[in-house]
Amino acid sequence: MNPITVAVPTYNGAAHIGPAIASVLAQEGVDFDLIVVDDRSGDGTLDVVRSIAGDRARIETNSEQLGLAGNWNRCATLCQTPLLSIFHQDDVMLPGHLRAHATALESDDRLGLVASAVTMIDAQGRPIPPAIIEPGGLGAVDRVFRPGELAARMPVGNPLRCSAVSLRTDAFDDVHGFDPRYRYVVDWDFWLRLSRKWRVAWLAKPSVKVRWHEASETRRFKVGTDDLDETAELMDELFRDDLGGERNRESLRQSARGRLARAYLNRAWEAHKDGRRDLTKASLRKGFEQSPRILAMLAADPRLWSMALAAR
Repeated sequence: MNPITVAVPTYNGAAHIGPAIASVLAQEGVDFDLIVVDDRSGDGTLDVVRSIAGDRARIETNSEQLGLAGNWNRCATLCQTPLLSIFHQDDVMLPGHLRAHATALESDDRLGLVASAVTMIDAQGRPIPPAIIEPGGLGAVDRVFRPGELAARMPVGNPLRCSAVSLRTDAFDDVHGFDPRYRYVVDWDFWLRLSRKWRVAWLAKPSVKVRWHEASETRRFKVGTDDLDETAELMDELFRDDLGGERNRESLRQSARGRLARAYLNRAWEAHKDGRRDLTKASLRKGFEQSPRILAMLAADPRLWSMALAAR
């Protein structure tokens, strides 16, 4: 079985990286190389890594801050094995995860990516119900998606969690890695581009705990509308380039626009509560651009209607 590199991109992750590193070191049944690629942390992240991993982890520190996509791409550059897992500093790998992924990738040389289901946990490691945080996923049974087939699952949302994904490095190179233009949908965009050319395997048994908390990397971007704007851009590309021949394309498109409009409306409400009139106004405008039905949502709720009037 081919060895696999587990690359952990870090930035100020001292609070949770200990359990993440320990969970990787506990993996059995497959040879792996552990790399920690630090993006100029200032909180003792690497001290925690050294105290737990000792010489079992190779530590690399970037000469300058590369940001999310840049650091993930450097993880791939430093990989010396045919397989790669980019595992986030906050998450926990369950026993058997690496072996299951390496076995799947070993079975089919046109399989570019394998992903597992996840469970969500909070900052203290307590389970978060799916009704509160959607864990994503591709169904209750294992399956393999042919090239181009995964796109139809993408309008609902990002179906995969990065820590629960392992890659063939040839596939990573083939699609030129993560796009540094993006900050929020960087992984979502990558899954789409890779799935156009390579097969994707889904393992329905959860094998990673994904931690959701206020200080997580992607949640720091949700102070304006950048995350929603990137989602809108990706949806436009998806429907233009991948779903042109889909029989129910228009209903999928309307549904995707409706979800995005509601997200902009939620962002407007949060901005309104914080007294950020410009953000409230911009969020409402962008929500209306996605779906004029947002007017019905506003009219149905006196609080939202009052917010819209105040933002004029």
